[in-house]
Amino acid sequence: MDHFLRFALGLLLFLGVGFFLSSVQAQSAASADTLRLDAAVQQALEENPQAQMARRRVDIAENNVSVGNAGFLPTLSGQAGYTETISNSEQTFLTGETQNTEGAQSTQANAGADFRWTVFDGLRPFATYDRLGAERDRQAAATEEEIAVLASDVIDGYYDVARRQQQLAVLREALSISRERLRIAELREELGSGSRLQVRQARVDLNADSAAVLRQETELANAKSQLNQLLGRSEDASTRYAVTSTIEVDSALGYSSLQQRAFQESPALAQAREALRTAQAERREVRANFFPTIDLTAGLGYSQLDAESGFLQESRSTEITYGASLTFDLFDGLNRWRRSQNAEIRETNARLAVEDVRSQLATALTSAYERYQNRLRLVRLERENLDAVRANVDVALEQFEVGTITSVELREVQEQFIQVESRLLTAQFEAKQAEVELLRLSGQLLDRMGE
Repeated sequence: MDHFLRFALGLLLFLGVGFFLSSVQAQSAASADTLRLDAAVQQALEENPQAQMARRRVDIAENNVSVGNAGFLPTLSGQAGYTETISNSEQTFLTGETQNTEGAQSTQANAGADFRWTVFDGLRPFATYDRLGAERDRQAAATEEEIAVLASDVIDGYYDVARRQQQLAVLREALSISRERLRIAELREELGSGSRLQVRQARVDLNADSAAVLRQETELANAKSQLNQLLGRSEDASTRYAVTSTIEVDSALGYSSLQQRAFQESPALAQAREALRTAQAERREVRANFFPTIDLTAGLGYSQLDAESGFLQESRSTEITYGASLTFDLFDGLNRWRRSQNAEIRETNARLAVEDVRSQLATALTSAYERYQNRLRLVRLERENLDAVRANVDVALEQFEVGTITSVELREVQEQFIQVESRLLTAQFEAKQAEVELLRLSGQLLDRMGE
């Protein structure tokens, strides 16, 4: 009987530790609501408030790029007016005659339109239009960077949920094994082949495993809540969903190709380049102040007067005016020179900023790639450790079956297996984080998610 119980316990432990990962995958597959990574990223890009505001900033910048805002088009203004007057008058002429008027009413109406078109002011509208286009492109690059950061956060949050989900499955499996171990220890005590100490130790281990499961359930719920926030879900959104548990890391990223792509498509570097374009266009705008301004003008006016007193009883007139004007500031306190010098300084600073961003990007890329390689090596090492510990579990099960080791010693092997499994999950998660950071820095993350 005692031999049969040892064999049953050994078989149960073997099945438990041998199918940790397969049980996790089966649990995810059986979930009624499994959230895929591509769906999560897409939902975040559509529903997250920060992403929506970023896209609207691009819309504003796009609306500003127009020939009217640049100053190419003329201006046309109109005005109209109407006045009514009631007057009382008493007049005495040289002949001695007098004339009294009471309640005399007069009305006056006028309307007009003025047209002005600046046909030359040092080519300022062309520079302004280029500046508006550069500001639009800079905002587009800033939005792309912001959205890429959001996508990166969503991916990290998604795989953090996956990691904690797998860890919870491992801890639940350990808890079920501990329950069975306590049951068998109690049965052995009843049969006289076990001790009260073994029962107590089994119950202590069971309580410890139960506490670990509760803590992991809380951490998993918190991770899902944070992911819900990134996805733009409501505060009371459910966390009763699962994610794909497998953490797959692309181990084929090369530094040279990443660096080349980063210098071409990095949103941060694109912003610096567009800021340089803006500064160059602003300098051309300021330079236009040194040239005269030529305006073409035209006007149309109409007025009508109706009076019951005075010298005119009725008057109507229509006027058409047109002409050209030239304006040139002869002296403005040297402010034009000051603005020109400041524009040159801003352009120089913008050019230096491009080189600085390029240098920072290269440094960040190098650090991220070194972290990426380190995490890949760590994943390989932990996998080797897991294989070795799994072999130790097999040996321990055989020894426990024949009674050469105690349940406490078997527990130590089991805990070692759980620790190595946890370290492997953490290493895989950190390797994925490093991969995502490399793709974000090189401007490829959104493209990868769209594939």
